[in-house]
Amino acid sequence: MTKLFTFLVFSCLYITASAQFFDRDRWDSHRHQIHFGLGASNFLGDLGGKDDVGTNDFQDLEISQTQFSMFVGHKYALYKKFYLRTDFTWGRLSGNDNTTQEVFRQNRNLSFKSNIFELAMMLEYEIPIKKRKGHIYDIKGAKGWKNGGSSVYLFGGFGAFYYNPKAEFQGEWIELRPLRTEGQGLPGGAEEYDRFSWCIPVGASITKRISHNVSLGLQLSYRYTFTDYIDDVSTSYYNPYDIQLYVGGDQGELAAYLSNPSLGVAQEGLSARVTAPGQQRGDATDNDGYMFAWLTCHVQIRDKYKKGGSFKGKKRKYKPSGSSRSRKVIF
Repeated sequence: MTKLFTFLVFSCLYITASAQFFDRDRWDSHRHQIHFGLGASNFLGDLGGKDDVGTNDFQDLEISQTQFSMFVGHKYALYKKFYLRTDFTWGRLSGNDNTTQEVFRQNRNLSFKSNIFELAMMLEYEIPIKKRKGHIYDIKGAKGWKNGGSSVYLFGGFGAFYYNPKAEFQGEWIELRPLRTEGQGLPGGAEEYDRFSWCIPVGASITKRISHNVSLGLQLSYRYTFTDYIDDVSTSYYNPYDIQLYVGGDQGELAAYLSNPSLGVAQEGLSARVTAPGQQRGDATDNDGYMFAWLTCHVQIRDKYKKGGSFKGKKRKYKPSGSSRSRKVIF
């Protein structure tokens, strides 16, 4: 992670050193922008959470399960202050019932981790909060922008993502979907879930321009999803013996255990009943979600073919007018 952060910073500094100057008001001459970032990801679902009965809000966020994530993307200016974003994101999510002191969830003893691969398209709106016209070197009358411009961006859109929940067993990470831990495919069991699902990304970012075409920023975002199985937990306990017979072999025994690895200490006289077949295992009324917090770098790409685009200085042409002393310089 340290190496990636160092690479991000030095990449931005290198791009800044070679930056071309342009007039930011001419948005149509620099429509394209690439951006990338790295930071943290976190999960909001059925597992872990606060030391109380589970809720459907950010109070149930478990900070200790924060993982690493990164993204790369492209922005296209549809009009001044309006952008179309296309981002590809990789992140890791995890959850564990051992992080909560709430009696029943701790006794449930479920855990998972999953990589997330997401492709999303979003509309973004810019709110400038600090704009100063003028050349970077304070040359009187020169067009361009001084350093120091800042903006807030609001965005939302639609995306698709791939996930594959796994649980650790004796030092090995086991894929959970093939084990049918809630009786998927069995009579009366839950429906089978796909490893692909849809999401609605929403968020905001703030950026600080460090040159005419490079900005650094902080971005926070959340994903509403259309699945409750990112953590492989959603509905009710199924009979572990039936799961074992259906899956078969050594995998069947593993499936039976991972469907109900409870500690048996929820409450004296109740521990066996709270995880019995038919009892609540997850909350099927609320889909899972995940979030990202990133440090970002944004690089504007000038369109050198656009009239009124960027300039770095034009070639001088000399027009002879009879003698070498009377030559005029035309810019």
